[in-house]
Amino acid sequence: MFKFVLNRVFSSVITIILIITITFALMHSIPGDPLTRDKEMPEQIRQNLMEKYHLDEPLWKQYFIYLKGLATGDMGISMKYQGVTVNEIIAESFPISAQLGLVAIAIMLLIGIPAGIISALRQNKWQDHLAMFLATLGVAIPNFVLATLLIYIFGVKLGWLPTSRWVSWKSVIMPSIALAGYSAAYIARLTRSSVLEVIQQDYIRTAKAKGLPERVVVYKHALKNALIPIVTYLGPLTAGILTGSFVVEKIFAIPGLGQYFVNSISNRDYTVILGVTVFYASFLVFMNMIVDIVYGFIDPRIRVGK
Repeated sequence: MFKFVLNRVFSSVITIILIITITFALMHSIPGDPLTRDKEMPEQIRQNLMEKYHLDEPLWKQYFIYLKGLATGDMGISMKYQGVTVNEIIAESFPISAQLGLVAIAIMLLIGIPAGIISALRQNKWQDHLAMFLATLGVAIPNFVLATLLIYIFGVKLGWLPTSRWVSWKSVIMPSIALAGYSAAYIARLTRSSVLEVIQQDYIRTAKAKGLPERVVVYKHALKNALIPIVTYLGPLTAGILTGSFVVEKIFAIPGLGQYFVNSISNRDYTVILGVTVFYASFLVFMNMIVDIVYGFIDPRIRVGK
């Protein structure tokens, strides 16, 4: 296990460096710089800012300056938000995105997994048809369309929930549902197909032949193995949701990490773009590593250590 973790950490570092390199190259391939919009800025002030952010240095030197700072945990200073570091932006906005993401994950699991199990156990019956109809509908509707419908119905027409801003616990309801809609539907379909495959295995037939109750057969024997593809899906999904949904946060005006990332692209804020990308990539790689380790606990046949 130790050797496996060590290999994954090494490959993760290489992956993150590649992501930094590609992102850095793509940013600087666009003509202009973050100060291009400030056309009325005096030339002397512009030169001072260029020097402050090392924009007057050759690209290779800017790249290694950034890597040197990143190695010490310094992601740099924002080029648009004066006096604010990227570390402060992430520390302030990530908890908001994480709260929203955790509620969305809870919703998708509480809806998706039971719906998939019921659909599989009642195959070709009305419960199965209803669950799969709703799951297909959920997969087909993009989260920004669902978000707009929720705002119109529960915010504008009924007035039950706030349509924007992060003001109270009610502010999390509509964004989390919009985030969870697609994933809950996908998890339901994935759970159904996985459970159907597992309950046809020989060891499940043997358990049924011994006279074990259906609940014991499903929850003690079948569900554990059926969860493997769901865990695979949850790894990168969790990283993406916890670090912020760019579109949903923008629609509901939530000051999360996703909104900062969208604004940094339009503002060409190099340090924020790189910082958020590195943070997201690191979180994604970490979650994938956790998924591989969890495999060994879910299914002993998978020897992660070897």
